[in-house]
Amino acid sequence: MSIKVFLADDHKILRESLIILLQQEKDIEVVGEAADGQQAIQEILRLKPDIAILDISLPRLNGLEVAARLKKEDPALKLIILTMHKNEDFVARAYQLEVNGYVLKENALEELLKSIRIVQAGGIYLSTDITSTVVAGFVANFSQKEKKPELISSREREILQLLAEGNSNKDIAQMLSLSLKTVETHRSNIMHKLGFKNITDLVLYAVRNHIIEP
Repeated sequence: MSIKVFLADDHKILRESLIILLQQEKDIEVVGEAADGQQAIQEILRLKPDIAILDISLPRLNGLEVAARLKKEDPALKLIILTMHKNEDFVARAYQLEVNGYVLKENALEELLKSIRIVQAGGIYLSTDITSTVVAGFVANFSQKEKKPELISSREREILQLLAEGNSNKDIAQMLSLSLKTVETHRSNIMHKLGFKNITDLVLYAVRNHIIEP
């Protein structure tokens, strides 16, 4: 029986290359793909793959937020993060979300197939280039990070990313099927909770926290 895989990455050439790689394997079936986080959630919940492979730097909703939403909707879904980011903050956040694999893009061709099979068998896969120092660092800080309260809600993080990407309130309302008033309220709450004086502060925050890429 084939392992059903979904791939979400906004880099079209890489996504297509990885799909070709995966489709060459007799035990793996690519059931869908997406170029942004919103589309990824909709399609993954519709197609119900065994494993969803998510880039962190997805537009409209980043991969870690997608992972959080998916785990709430379907705790049994297996998730592999595919990313260029190897610092401990990303690994720690992925660990908190109980993702099953963390693969670096620079090693994708060598490690992705292996990670899929290990994760499908119930194991955890961590890219070989995630050094012991990084692992030690996030394990040491995990309890402290876990205890920190979330300053903003999941919906507010979603709207923050869309604002940082340059979308207007009206655009966001249409994307998320919300009223303009609701979006304006969320925006006001975000600015207040995080102490932003203007949209520039919001964009800088999003870049510094890797919610969007500069």
